[in-house]
Amino acid sequence: MSARVKCIMFLFLLVVVRVQPSLFSRKTTVYVTNNVEGNLNLTIHCKSKNDDLGPVVLSPNQAYQFTFNRNLLGGTLFFCSFRWTGSCHWFDIYIQDRDVTHCESVPCRWIIKKGGPCRDLPDSHECFPWKLDTCV
Repeated sequence: MSARVKCIMFLFLLVVVRVQPSLFSRKTTVYVTNNVEGNLNLTIHCKSKNDDLGPVVLSPNQAYQFTFNRNLLGGTLFFCSFRWTGSCHWFDIYIQDRDVTHCESVPCRWIIKKGGPCRDLPDSHECFPWKLDTCV
């Protein structure tokens, strides 16, 4: 490869990195806050295909966070079970195709309520239903 071609490729990469740094920054942080009505503790257990983060007990209004690297080719998925007295539900807390635009440069923030998880956006909340299957 000629020096000229190498120089052009190098300049192209510099432009791409300068214009779109998120292409190479794959870290994503997810925050989950216990806002379950009734002042109840919440046990959360999150997993992906490759990682089991283990169960964590959150007091009312306490937050839990985890950080991971997104797959450059897409398809990253983290799912969590949520347990409190008398209830157990689960939800896909991070789906790369759904969440990357909301969580590319800022952390994903979720508030957990009895009715389902709500994405905490700068000006609003976007609430989702629980998955239909309950926990085992």
